[in-house]
Amino acid sequence: MVPSWVELPNLERARVLLLLPCNAAACVGNYFHAEVYRTSGWNTWREADAQLRDLRRLGRVALAAVDSSILETAPEDPRGAIVLETEMDRAKSPDGADWGTPCWRWFRPTRAGHCTRLEQLTAALVRGVRRVDTLGMHRVISVVNPRGYFLALAAAVEQCGGTTPWVLCRPPAHPRYLHRAVDAVVPLVRAAVAGAPLPAGVYTIPILWSELRFEAHSYVEPVPPPWKQWSRVPPESEVQLRWKVLRAAIR
Repeated sequence: MVPSWVELPNLERARVLLLLPCNAAACVGNYFHAEVYRTSGWNTWREADAQLRDLRRLGRVALAAVDSSILETAPEDPRGAIVLETEMDRAKSPDGADWGTPCWRWFRPTRAGHCTRLEQLTAALVRGVRRVDTLGMHRVISVVNPRGYFLALAAAVEQCGGTTPWVLCRPPAHPRYLHRAVDAVVPLVRAAVAGAPLPAGVYTIPILWSELRFEAHSYVEPVPPPWKQWSRVPPESEVQLRWKVLRAAIR
């Protein structure tokens, strides 16, 4: 049966890398196979592929995932915790069992303030970011929702200070908001493929700001550096201003 989505055989023609969260199908080695939402057949990877189908068929937009299962299968892998769509088998579970949702309780600080799991993921993402920076992309755009993933990725990108501009778009952690987040990011991806000079940085998605702020009340543990600055939810005025600057670059 021919898949209803595009899977790139290589990244030779890709100009933009769209970084997404992993999903339940990591365990079978193909993120496109997951059907974990209420609408049958929908997942973030398929949604992104469907909205960017023309560019995907041309090979101009590649997809990749932040995936903490690498910490279990290959913690010292030099490719780190960013899994390109051409190598999804890296995330495959040895026994085929679902790895489970990467919820915040896996990564949150202990009462003593230790963040071992978050440190491990950040270190693996540093390796991943450095590797991605060698791929020659015009831009890397991310929409990664698990809180631990977002904090680790933001810290890793800052630590690396690479030459590829990274545009990190922050949605709330709950997957119910991913559909709207993908809708918001797709115009940025299209513009980046066309050569728009999107300024690097971390951007809260304005239409999801109130949900992100509400969600933040459930996180009571103080997060230490280097993740502390990324755990803050900016005021709405700041969010709107930064997004306006980002949107201005695509016109």
